[in-house]
Amino acid sequence: MTQALPQLLGDHRHADRIPLASESVAHLAKTSGWEASSTASGMAWASPDGHCTAENSTGPVHPWLIRHSVYDGFDTHWTATFTPEVPERLVAQFFTHLATTTPVERVFRDVPYFVQNLDAALITPVHRAAVNPHVHHAGAQLGRAVHRR
Repeated sequence: MTQALPQLLGDHRHADRIPLASESVAHLAKTSGWEASSTASGMAWASPDGHCTAENSTGPVHPWLIRHSVYDGFDTHWTATFTPEVPERLVAQFFTHLATTTPVERVFRDVPYFVQNLDAALITPVHRAAVNPHVHHAGAQLGRAVHRR
């Protein structure tokens, strides 16, 4: 978001490296497989895995509220709010990266303990791995298929 903000303010020096979201949050949610529902004060979307929700309301303080939790508590939850002053294109930029299925690179120690062995979170080593990361990822996927049967 912080890299996209200068473009929204007219600074296009890095536009080739930082593409801006051009669709609405509703369209992005629909094309990413998020389930839409109406609320008393607006719309809400739930991620396909059910761990994340995005709500857009007519509330004057925080019209955008995004929550994520793998488990209730255990340092696996976070919340993002956007005030009315935040342009919807910036919210869409945030949502674009939230809804993508592209893996996020993290240091293993930054992954919460309770998530490290969760079936929904595939952790693949990327640097200094004894095995090529692509081979490790494929093996992990294969192991999941065997355990689910």
